[in-house]
Amino acid sequence: TRSNMELIDIPMAVQVVDRHIIKQQQIINLRETFRNVSGIQNTAAWGNGSRRLEVSARGFLLTDANYRRNGLLISNEGNHFSDHIDEVQVLKGPASLLYGDVSPGGVINFVTKKPKSFDFTQVKYTTGSWGMVRPSIDFNKTLNADGSIAMRLNATYEKADSYRDYVTNEYIMLAPTIAYRPNDRLSWTIEGILRDDSSVEDPGIFVPSVTLEEAQSIPYNRFYSSPVGRNEFTEKSLVSTVQYKLKPNLQLRLTNQYQAVPRLNRGLWQNWVYSPGDIVPLSTFGIDSANPNNHPSLSQLNVTVVNEGQDLLLNEHIIELGNSATFNDLRNYANLLEFNYEFSTGAIKHNAFVGLDYTFSTDRITYQRFPNAIGSYDNPDPTIINNLFELNAAPSPYKDTQTRTGFNIQDQVMLMGDRLHVLMGLRFNGYKRDRDYDDPSERPTDYRKVTDRPVIPRVGLLYKWKPNISVYTSYAESFEVNGRHRYRPEEFLDPTLGKQFEAGVKANFFEEKLGMTLSAFELKKENQPSFILASLADERGLAYDPAEVSIDGHILYISKAQRSRGVELDFSGKLNDELSIQGNYTYLQTEILDDIIFQEGNQLENAPKHSFGLWSNYGFKNKLKGISLGYGIFHQAQYFGDKDNSDAQLHSANTKMSIALGYENKNLQLRMNIENLTDERTHFNSFGYFWLPQPPRRVLFTIGYNFDKS
Repeated sequence: TRSNMELIDIPMAVQVVDRHIIKQQQIINLRETFRNVSGIQNTAAWGNGSRRLEVSARGFLLTDANYRRNGLLISNEGNHFSDHIDEVQVLKGPASLLYGDVSPGGVINFVTKKPKSFDFTQVKYTTGSWGMVRPSIDFNKTLNADGSIAMRLNATYEKADSYRDYVTNEYIMLAPTIAYRPNDRLSWTIEGILRDDSSVEDPGIFVPSVTLEEAQSIPYNRFYSSPVGRNEFTEKSLVSTVQYKLKPNLQLRLTNQYQAVPRLNRGLWQNWVYSPGDIVPLSTFGIDSANPNNHPSLSQLNVTVVNEGQDLLLNEHIIELGNSATFNDLRNYANLLEFNYEFSTGAIKHNAFVGLDYTFSTDRITYQRFPNAIGSYDNPDPTIINNLFELNAAPSPYKDTQTRTGFNIQDQVMLMGDRLHVLMGLRFNGYKRDRDYDDPSERPTDYRKVTDRPVIPRVGLLYKWKPNISVYTSYAESFEVNGRHRYRPEEFLDPTLGKQFEAGVKANFFEEKLGMTLSAFELKKENQPSFILASLADERGLAYDPAEVSIDGHILYISKAQRSRGVELDFSGKLNDELSIQGNYTYLQTEILDDIIFQEGNQLENAPKHSFGLWSNYGFKNKLKGISLGYGIFHQAQYFGDKDNSDAQLHSANTKMSIALGYENKNLQLRMNIENLTDERTHFNSFGYFWLPQPPRRVLFTIGYNFDKS
């Protein structure tokens, strides 16, 4: 929140998943943290999450701009692992006042581990289901006698298979950090992050017209692609954070970040399934009609070359796979200057914040589309899929650029002996989208840059009924920049706008051992771009330019207005020395208000009306000292996988349970976790027909040892 206020005094909903929950649940991929937070839903990330993190908040999908690390924009690429993360913070609702062009559902911030003032070394080894091999180290060292200079290194290697055939991943992470804290006024931290991630991309079951029931009938491990289809990326980041107290009540914070994330995606996806008896031209699959029998797939598929070698007669279900390769050279320069000032004007207290941020991002793309591949649908063998080519196209002669600037001013005024709080804030934004050509003379004469300069307000009112109970209400707005038109690059799409009203209660019970937030909200989103199949547009009578149909059969359209309403409850705490709990409940009602394709009143996809989660951990302190037991239950009510709200895409309710057994003393750590204890088989969905089987039962074992712990 960029505020020095306690959570109970902030008129907005904030939830934190801290290192204790991450450790107790053995959270490896940060996707797993969100079951502990109300209103947050993991969605059908392309490649089953290996390409990026995709999360919806309060019914709306978050964009890549909604993910932060230590408050700074990061490239949302690859798997997000937890080894160098201390906690995950979720600020719910529109946060454009603080962060500019973000989706209105909320902002997710990953807080990294920092050096400590004492020496320790912790080594861990984790293994478990699907052949996981995962050693890691957390090393902390003070570098001088008074401990004012300290360093910390988190390092991890992971290699594992999957519950899906042919799917593997290999991951390396190094996160060195050095901190200089000469006194109570000054601290300077420099952090480096090096990640290398290589994963086989799992496209799931991506065939138009396949229902959930049909997807569930397909073997859970069946893989419709090739191990050649991969997501490969590296990250090199360097971050400097300086905090200085100019006065006891005036603090400066300067953060600078450089991030380079080159990413290569070799993607294969299912375009269509042809039935036995179909006759398909050889050219559809990029097969040379002069030598069709030399094609590597045909001899192992039940097909016949007919019509004088021009067509294929299919004697089994044949799957057609799209095939392309994309290299993105992503660079990100982020800078943030903040001032927090606490002062009084007579009997009125102020907690003021002023911020200035500047972020410059570039992306140079190399793209190549290959002829479609083919394979068997009923008995797929990825080793015989044809037309798997390497990327050898020339990079684009330009870089797409995004320049974000923002000036924030916010003041929380405290009246009536601190019982009444009034929050007022305003942000002035500048967002420029352009292309930087290597040769300026190649820039098209009709090509234009676009700058948006919205002004975003936030107001809030909070009343402290008692020192441990507060009630609040707030209003906030958001805007999202949507970039260029997919097929007319000289045109930009209009921004998506959001508005939210929220009210809630915050309380700390049992001498502040248990914290609780109950919030109710109404959030409206306008002008939301999306994609639909051209065949659906034909069915609904929507006119479009055939030249704008994508290679996978989609067109762009704009949904004019959508709304979500809901109630969220979050609570967490350590009730005594032995028992800690964290729980959440969500009631969510989403609705299409104005749309040219889908019926008004329909629910949004991937938005269950009811969901809840509860995690408890009991650590024995007497005869069984060191032993801990954990139990979690996480439930989702039924929800639709498409905006048509069709019965064929209706997900059944599901409940997943987790258990944990641990032992820990001064040096030794042992932990076993079983996720999805009852082996619930569930699928994520996107576009109404893109099904991704989610993990079945999984077991993790970890052994750790602490050296030199003070």
